Amino acid sequence: MPVISIVMPSMNEERTIRTFIEKAQKIFEHYGVEGEIIVVDNSSDSTPKIARSLGSKVISSVIGYGNAYITGLANARGDYIAITDADNTYNLEELPRFPDYLIKGEADFVIGTRLKGDIKEGSMPWLHQHIGNPFLTWLLDNLFNIDISDAHCGMRAFTRDALDKLTFKTKGMEFASEIIIEAAHKDLRIKEVPITYYQRDAPSKLRSFHEGWRHVRFMMLYRPVPFLFVPGAIVMLTGTFMTISLLLRGSVVDQRLHSFILASMLLIIGA
Repeated sequence: MPVISIVMPSMNEERTIRTFIEKAQKIFEHYGVEGEIIVVDNSSDSTPKIARSLGSKVISSVIGYGNAYITGLANARGDYIAITDADNTYNLEELPRFPDYLIKGEADFVIGTRLKGDIKEGSMPWLHQHIGNPFLTWLLDNLFNIDISDAHCGMRAFTRDALDKLTFKTKGMEFASEIIIEAAHKDLRIKEVPITYYQRDAPSKLRSFHEGWRHVRFMMLYRPVPFLFVPGAIVMLTGTFMTISLLLRGSVVDQRLHSFILASMLLIIGA
């Protein structure tokens, strides 16, 4: 049985997959243990062929970022599991620091932080680095009582026991938020490790605003009270107050038609 499993989704990464897998194999040599590399692929190029030629297990035709990780993690057999992207933006030579905390028993879940590490020039758009990522991380920290600095860093590791406690449902990019929320919900000990973030060799497939909204929507559904119940209750109570006020004043519907329409709309929208 492998001691360490490394799971990576891939989509048309033929430029970088060889380098990435070779670096992953050096991690097994570093620890002197048996390991496995699981590539969850949805490519139209030679990525899966290259991965198989280097001894990796390839799972093909899996669509969606979350689906890829859920499938890969379900097939991982190691005592320690690491996940990362295959686009060479992360330096796998830094990954051994992650299992070190797990092996020593100092953490159950380890996540990298690019914002406290070294972001190379041109590797992350200004909007992501200074607005999008910090805002989404701040929102997640405050809603779920977590204290991390980079919620969307793709380099992570956890123990087998920790993985068995987590339940995943999301199919897209919001999986990055779900895994942290689940870890906090299950009281796992979370450790951050500063890492280096490099420029992509291939064009990014990320749709910034679309994926950002998916993260916010997921957090809204996970925490419906501040996002849905409280605003809905305020709007509904406002509509109720307006309706009662109009009736107590003896208003005839024809005389206050617009006010009655607004009050009715607020009641319905709030409910």
